[in-house]
Amino acid sequence: MGTLLKLLKDKKVADSYQFYKSCEYKLYFAETSFHALENIINQYQFDETQKIQKVYSDAFSTGVGKYIAHDNDVDFFGNKINVTALMDKLTMEIMGLLHNFFDTYAQWLNTALLGENALPIKRATLVNLVKELPSYPEYSSPFISKISTLPTDDTYLYIADFNNILKHRYQIYVQNQFDIFSVKGEVCIPQFQKDGRIHLKEKALSVLQNSLLFCKNLLSDSRIFIEQYYTNNECNYVAHRIYNPKTFIAFKNESDYRAYRSPRSHYYYIEVDPNNVPDKFQIMLFSESNAEGEEQNTSVECYNSPYSLIVLREHGTYNMIGILKPDDTDVYALNDEHELIYRQYTSVTSDYEHEMSISICSNDSFHYYPFLTKSTIIILNEE
Repeated sequence: MGTLLKLLKDKKVADSYQFYKSCEYKLYFAETSFHALENIINQYQFDETQKIQKVYSDAFSTGVGKYIAHDNDVDFFGNKINVTALMDKLTMEIMGLLHNFFDTYAQWLNTALLGENALPIKRATLVNLVKELPSYPEYSSPFISKISTLPTDDTYLYIADFNNILKHRYQIYVQNQFDIFSVKGEVCIPQFQKDGRIHLKEKALSVLQNSLLFCKNLLSDSRIFIEQYYTNNECNYVAHRIYNPKTFIAFKNESDYRAYRSPRSHYYYIEVDPNNVPDKFQIMLFSESNAEGEEQNTSVECYNSPYSLIVLREHGTYNMIGILKPDDTDVYALNDEHELIYRQYTSVTSDYEHEMSISICSNDSFHYYPFLTKSTIIILNEE
């Protein structure tokens, strides 16, 4: 998966990767629960078949065959649970995960395609994204056309309506039936309806498998489309995004340098044209390495920017012409619990000198990340 992350990083939409992985994870657990449900149904029907065949065998050999009512409980990690209730539980888990998949899927496409124009995370629903995409004609393709009809697709509506009924209205119980005369079992999701849409009775394993495959194909198709598009195109909405500001460190003398002790001054910086300073930047850090020099083995790690102040320096000189300050008040670390973002900074090109001076000379909040920055280190040779 490092290849996909590298591509997204190169196109300056690396924040989308976390949503892609979340989609994968949801589908993995949905598939795991599906196989568990399949095993439980098959085992239940096998056990019932054995019991009933014993009744018929006894009747044939002795003239009397008795079918005795019994509890259909199974062991669920040390807890006894009715087998039909467990079928309900797993069905709910599968459908819930698939419903959640669509929310995360919208975030994946939103951030991967729209960059700085991405809808805010609270508004980035599938329906809102479908309304937004026609404003971006460069993404016209059969895949985008398919996405545009997704909110009205029968499979999508089945998943959405099933979960919305469970969440807001009533329980939809799995029907687990076994006919002792035909010696045949059937597990179904009963008919239900929402907002005038009628969803007919379906065999549980069949409809769940089709729903899971539908979501897996959507994720696969989205990755193929994005990889193919970015192989030949740039994202048009990442003009303010940059990676890995550079670092400047000045030491008083060689002893301080070798002990990495109390730099005289230090700052993170980016170089800009003083006549054309954008009013904002979005910054992320990354490290990249190749295993044995092979490009296909590239490993990429991305991090949020922890910098509370970044110096704006004139291209090719040491002239400081302003600073960047984050729009938020959060405190970031390289490996923390924040969502991965291109952190937004605002340019300040007047009345910044005092704040910049304090930051440059302070040792309290300065951290040097040698693998995440290009550095200029000088020794002043002062006594």
